[in-house]
Amino acid sequence: MDNHQIGGRIRTIRLKNGMTQEQLAEAANLSVPYISHIERGFKRPSLETLVRVAGALHVTADCLLSGLQPADRNAFLKDIEELLDDCSLRERRVLLEVASALKRVLRETA
Repeated sequence: MDNHQIGGRIRTIRLKNGMTQEQLAEAANLSVPYISHIERGFKRPSLETLVRVAGALHVTADCLLSGLQPADRNAFLKDIEELLDDCSLRERRVLLEVASALKRVLRETA
């Protein structure tokens, strides 16, 4: 378990969610300095703390420990929703066509 990777994932997800360290600390019932130490890899959070932070970030603890798992059918759905959020119907159709073509190529080469 690499403290720097876990801390980096927490920071990345926190920022994606538009949260400050203060907001995360409050939601997880932790101190701001402790969140800062975790994000910078200076502290190794307990499993209980990871579960609280994960809950506050609306992800699973395993996501914080090892990133999104390929077996997780919901992996990257939020990212895709954010990508499409401001797209016109035309842009969405083009992106769907590109994604479908790319999926076919990926499966052919797998």
